[in-house]
Amino acid sequence: MTDLADAPASDGVMIAFLPTTTDWCKIDLPHMTLVYAGTKSDLSPTAFSDLAKDAAALASLSRPFYLRNLGVEQFGPPEDRVNAFNLQATTELWAMRRFVEKWNKSEYPFNPHVTIGPVTPFVDNAPGAIGFDRVYLGWGDDSLTFWLRGAGY
Repeated sequence: MTDLADAPASDGVMIAFLPTTTDWCKIDLPHMTLVYAGTKSDLSPTAFSDLAKDAAALASLSRPFYLRNLGVEQFGPPEDRVNAFNLQATTELWAMRRFVEKWNKSEYPFNPHVTIGPVTPFVDNAPGAIGFDRVYLGWGDDSLTFWLRGAGY
């Protein structure tokens, strides 16, 4: 089993939430992974449709939400460590996680966080809370995005 840290982005599969703002971020796709589903090569060809149905259902059942930022942590192997905001989970977030947990292929326990970028000694623009308004399905280099109920125009 390959985890996200080991899989190339072009093969990884995940359902994640996208933040409403990203001025604090130094990476191209800031997100909070809800479930890492392994790699495309580990999944059946119909899994994309099934994952998309779950992501769309999750979006239709959920409203935009905020999670409290508990501070900066470092993740990853020593040669590729990154800074991430550690987020305080809510009962609603745990319910959303349970909704898609059947897809989980991660070897790590669920730990809500948003990667900021490379490790730096000082993190500026650290928000007290981070808002999320979209569900993202990443299937390697392909993706679908769904607005949470009441978000978007």
